[in-house]
Amino acid sequence: MNLTKLASSLLVTGTLSLAASGAHAFTVAGVTWDENSLFDFAAQANQFGTVALNAGDQLQGYGQFTALNANSGFCAGCELTYVFSGYTLNATIPASTNAPFFLNGGSVQVYVDTTPDFNAVNPAPAADGLLWLDLVGADPQGLGYTLLGSTTIFNSRGIGGFGAGYMDVVGGLAQDFLDTNGQPGGSDFLFTTSFQALRKAIVQNGVAYSHFGTSEISGVSAVPEAETYAMLLAGLGLVGYAARRRALDRAA
Repeated sequence: MNLTKLASSLLVTGTLSLAASGAHAFTVAGVTWDENSLFDFAAQANQFGTVALNAGDQLQGYGQFTALNANSGFCAGCELTYVFSGYTLNATIPASTNAPFFLNGGSVQVYVDTTPDFNAVNPAPAADGLLWLDLVGADPQGLGYTLLGSTTIFNSRGIGGFGAGYMDVVGGLAQDFLDTNGQPGGSDFLFTTSFQALRKAIVQNGVAYSHFGTSEISGVSAVPEAETYAMLLAGLGLVGYAARRRALDRAA
């Protein structure tokens, strides 16, 4: 990380704020949403990824969030991106339409970056910035998979289809706002995805990202518990103190 990006990262860390009494908008490192919205926390994203066809194949990919609670201006001066990996296909997908498929495992890392540089044909910038949310695939109902789906197209160019699953929050700047166990079985997020083959695969570092589509995640947000609230406020105070001290040192 270069010095400019490091400085921006320190700045965005210091802008994490909590809902004031009587207010309902949360802002975490520049990302703002209203927990009293009809949508609470519902985000839409584009998606670029590999394809899994045979048992043991793993999915990986990346994308950028384009709207939060139907608002495209949720991250003023910043961007929210993500990468995913580790979703492993249980069994080979039959070469037909309407074929079900099941995957296990999986993780998603969401990043906030104050120097927007997402590039649809390059996965690297999608992992830039600060870890905003860390998610893992969940099987809250004990069904033996973390993602299920079905094909809608299966031909020589690739497959099209859709999928759905649950995720648990395990880390990130927004963890204390979104680790709420608000989905079935104590999971935190429901996600859905639809995909189809690209005309030409995006090849980076030997990986062929051959499919694209959209994804959606939804969950419940909440004000952090009192102890966490106090720790976050204390952290903000330390960041502010450090910034003032550096300014005084430069002026001396």
